[in-house]
Amino acid sequence: MSETDVIEICRTSIVTLVFVVAPVLVAMMVLGTIISVFQAVTQISEQTLAMVPKVLLVFGLSILLMPFMLGELRSFFEHEVADRIVAIGTGVNTVPNAGNLPGGGG
Repeated sequence: MSETDVIEICRTSIVTLVFVVAPVLVAMMVLGTIISVFQAVTQISEQTLAMVPKVLLVFGLSILLMPFMLGELRSFFEHEVADRIVAIGTGVNTVPNAGNLPGGGG
Protein backbone atom coordinates (compact mmCIF):
# COMPACT_ATOMS: atom_id res chain seq x y z
CA MET A 1 0.00 0.00 0.00
CA SER A 2 1.56 3.26 -1.10
CA GLU A 3 1.36 6.71 0.46
CA THR A 4 -1.14 7.69 -2.21
CA ASP A 5 -3.45 4.86 -1.18
CA VAL A 6 -3.29 5.87 2.47
CA ILE A 7 -3.97 9.53 1.62
CA GLU A 8 -6.90 8.51 -0.58
CA ILE A 9 -8.41 6.35 2.17
CA CYS A 10 -8.00 9.18 4.70
CA ARG A 11 -9.56 11.72 2.32
CA THR A 12 -12.48 9.47 1.51
CA SER A 13 -13.04 8.61 5.17
CA ILE A 14 -13.16 12.31 6.10
CA VAL A 15 -15.61 13.04 3.27
CA THR A 16 -17.76 10.10 4.38
CA LEU A 17 -17.66 11.28 7.99
CA VAL A 18 -18.77 14.79 7.02
CA PHE A 19 -21.49 13.39 4.75
CA VAL A 20 -22.86 11.17 7.54
CA VAL A 21 -22.70 13.76 10.34
CA ALA A 22 -23.77 16.87 8.38
CA PRO A 23 -27.57 16.42 8.68
CA VAL A 24 -27.41 16.24 12.48
CA LEU A 25 -25.00 19.17 12.75
CA VAL A 26 -27.06 21.37 10.44
CA ALA A 27 -30.24 20.58 12.37
CA MET A 28 -28.46 21.39 15.65
CA MET A 29 -27.24 24.73 14.30
CA VAL A 30 -30.71 25.67 13.08
CA LEU A 31 -32.30 24.69 16.40
CA GLY A 32 -29.58 26.53 18.33
CA THR A 33 -30.21 29.69 16.30
CA ILE A 34 -33.96 29.47 16.88
CA ILE A 35 -33.45 28.95 20.62
CA SER A 36 -30.95 31.83 20.80
CA VAL A 37 -33.38 34.19 19.07
CA PHE A 38 -36.15 33.04 21.42
CA GLN A 39 -33.93 33.63 24.46
CA ALA A 40 -32.91 37.07 23.20
CA VAL A 41 -36.50 38.12 22.54
CA THR A 42 -37.84 36.84 25.86
CA GLN A 43 -34.66 37.70 27.84
CA ILE A 44 -34.58 34.21 29.30
CA SER A 45 -31.03 33.13 30.08
CA GLU A 46 -31.68 29.58 31.25
CA GLN A 47 -28.93 27.23 30.00
CA THR A 48 -31.07 24.10 30.12
CA LEU A 49 -33.48 25.73 27.68
CA ALA A 50 -30.66 25.70 25.13
CA MET A 51 -29.22 22.28 25.95
CA VAL A 52 -32.17 19.93 26.43
CA PRO A 53 -33.79 20.46 22.98
CA LYS A 54 -30.41 19.98 21.27
CA VAL A 55 -29.79 16.71 23.10
CA LEU A 56 -33.27 15.46 22.25
CA LEU A 57 -32.79 16.51 18.62
CA VAL A 58 -29.48 14.66 18.34
CA PHE A 59 -30.94 11.47 19.83
CA GLY A 60 -34.05 11.68 17.66
CA LEU A 61 -32.20 12.38 14.42
CA SER A 62 -29.63 9.70 15.20
CA ILE A 63 -32.41 7.14 15.51
CA LEU A 64 -34.24 8.41 12.42
CA LEU A 65 -31.12 8.63 10.24
CA MET A 66 -29.47 5.45 11.50
CA PRO A 67 -30.30 3.41 8.34
CA PHE A 68 -28.80 6.15 6.14
CA MET A 69 -25.71 6.51 8.33
CA LEU A 70 -25.06 2.78 8.55
CA GLY A 71 -25.64 2.38 4.80
CA GLU A 72 -23.06 5.04 4.00
CA LEU A 73 -20.53 3.60 6.43
CA ARG A 74 -21.12 0.08 5.06
CA SER A 75 -20.69 1.36 1.52
CA PHE A 76 -17.45 3.11 2.49
CA PHE A 77 -16.11 -0.03 4.12
CA GLU A 78 -17.07 -2.25 1.18
CA HIS A 79 -15.75 0.05 -1.56
CA GLU A 80 -12.69 1.50 0.10
CA VAL A 81 -11.44 -0.72 2.88
CA ALA A 82 -12.54 -4.24 1.92
CA ASP A 83 -11.59 -3.88 -1.76
CA ARG A 84 -8.15 -2.61 -0.77
CA ILE A 85 -7.67 -5.48 1.69
CA VAL A 86 -8.50 -7.94 -1.09
CA ALA A 87 -6.20 -6.09 -3.50
CA ILE A 88 -3.33 -6.25 -1.02
CA GLY A 89 -3.97 -9.95 -0.39
CA THR A 90 -3.97 -10.80 -4.10
CA GLY A 91 -1.12 -8.47 -4.99
CA VAL A 92 -3.21 -6.37 -7.37
CA ASN A 93 -2.20 -2.70 -7.43
CA THR A 94 -5.47 -1.17 -8.61
CA VAL A 95 -8.84 -1.20 -6.93
CA PRO A 96 -11.76 -0.77 -9.36
CA ASN A 97 -14.07 1.16 -7.00
CA ALA A 98 -11.44 3.24 -5.22
CA GLY A 99 -12.18 6.91 -4.93
CA ASN A 100 -15.98 6.74 -4.94
CA LEU A 101 -17.44 9.55 -2.91
CA PRO A 102 -20.45 8.94 -0.68
CA GLY A 103 -23.82 9.61 -2.18
CA GLY A 104 -23.02 8.21 -5.59
CA GLY A 105 -20.57 10.93 -6.64
CA GLY A 106 -17.40 9.87 -8.27
